[in-house]
Amino acid sequence: MTDERESKMSGSGMAGYAACPGKFQLELTCPPDKGNAYTEMGNRIHEYLAGEQIELTDEEQVIADKCLAQYKEVVAAVGLDEPTTTSVEKRLWYGSKWSGAIDRIDFSADGRTVLIVDWKTGRNPVGQASGNLQARSYAVLVAKNCPSITKVYVAIIQPMAAPYSITEYDEEALRDADDELAMIVARAEAPNAPRVPSPDACKYCRAKSICPEAQGEVKQLIEVATAPIPVLTNVQVADFLEKAIVVESFIEALKSEAKKRMQEGHEIAGYKLMPGRTSRSIDDPAVAFEKLGLTNEQFLSTCKVSIPSIEKVFASVKGLKAKEAKAEVESLLGDCIQTKTSESIITRTK
Repeated sequence: MTDERESKMSGSGMAGYAACPGKFQLELTCPPDKGNAYTEMGNRIHEYLAGEQIELTDEEQVIADKCLAQYKEVVAAVGLDEPTTTSVEKRLWYGSKWSGAIDRIDFSADGRTVLIVDWKTGRNPVGQASGNLQARSYAVLVAKNCPSITKVYVAIIQPMAAPYSITEYDEEALRDADDELAMIVARAEAPNAPRVPSPDACKYCRAKSICPEAQGEVKQLIEVATAPIPVLTNVQVADFLEKAIVVESFIEALKSEAKKRMQEGHEIAGYKLMPGRTSRSIDDPAVAFEKLGLTNEQFLSTCKVSIPSIEKVFASVKGLKAKEAKAEVESLLGDCIQTKTSESIITRTK
């Protein structure tokens, strides 16, 4: 596999480089990330959205359709109803320093306004476009490569995680963004660039399993484990929660590496691979019902109904939009729907 980034920094990594300048140089010592099933799923959806004639699974098709539906709303929102030129999956370079592979670029008729679209197909929200360094880096890359541009819109479309968001850059904002990114790149290139572990820096870092600073977070968390947690101050609790996120990320990377080595035949003392859990399901309930010879009531008593699936089918049959179908199903089945609320969960606000 060729390295399109040529071992240089990327726009998608800018937030990580800003949070931890030493991340880039340490990652260079690591092998490429092979990805996982979710990565492969996202890649297939991106290929489809780029116009490739590929067959998607039902789940992938739903995500792709939602992306395209929101894209139409974005185009209308920025007033770029008829883009004259479109580029998809284009890698642009900022000189020889860094690059970014941009999902979609739409140009206005006069070539002075551009809409950049970044597809996010996962279920974890990435925040608003206005504060997103990847979005900012894409705006700078397009402006750098197309000097005639005076206005850039960047939209993050993440239908499975959050509403789409749009941010706008005029010429002054583009210059400010360019200066900010130049500082981030310079710090990351500096000799002995500092490594600063944090949830944002470590989340997608390929080097976290070998990072001495991340390992230091583990040691500090172990030390606090000997103290009674109830006596910690609120400030200390917040600090150790941050460290815990880093440590959890480190542990997951460590487990992933151990699993990979054992799959390759290596021995990890004290551990072994166990077969995955086996689950069984019926792919055709109608056939199962006919073969079992149960009454309707008997068979239905074994079934668990998915309300989102009902809403999807109802929308398709009745020709309704998703929100309309949801409201109609709620109205028709209100007495049958049971609502349960789980315990409160802690989420990061920064």
